[in-house]
Amino acid sequence: MARQTREVRQAQILEAARDLFVERGYNATTVDDIVGRVEVARGTFYLYFPDKRAVLAALVDGFFERVTAAIHSIDLADATRPPVAQLRANLHRLCELSLAEPAMVKILLYDVPGLDSELDAKLRDFYAALRRFLEESLSEGQRIGLVRDGDRAIMVALGLGGLKEILLTAVTSSEPATAERLTDEIMRFFESGLLARQNH
Repeated sequence: MARQTREVRQAQILEAARDLFVERGYNATTVDDIVGRVEVARGTFYLYFPDKRAVLAALVDGFFERVTAAIHSIDLADATRPPVAQLRANLHRLCELSLAEPAMVKILLYDVPGLDSELDAKLRDFYAALRRFLEESLSEGQRIGLVRDGDRAIMVALGLGGLKEILLTAVTSSEPATAERLTDEIMRFFESGLLARQNH
């Protein structure tokens, strides 16, 4: 029971910090702001985190884990789901996650870059792993004729940069977005500019 209470309190601190980082910005948010939002003493905060920076790192790590879990390797041996369907499922999960956690998308793209060298390295490592995954997927797609010929590094840069902008726009726009609509539009782009003609 004590462990469950501890996990609940830690989650409350993380949630409050996340919301405050979006409302006020990371630099403008203080530990006092966070404990005031959760209504706990400063001492309670320090039982869980040594400082505000550790809270941000925990938020980033948790979100990266959820993004990684949402992206599955494409199984070419799966006769029940064509590769394009698996790609669409990956995109749909990523869009769903981003729309469900707009605060984390904003924090990652607004607050984390340039904050400090350790977080910058964490962000670079995450994007490097994502780029490797995408490049390997494109290489396999070219091999089987699913993806058109072309410079994979440029394709990855266009795809990753475009996806980040699409998700950021979706979570900051006053126009409501759905994972289904975002996935449909991204797939249309892929099909017109990335996938091989004969697979349309």
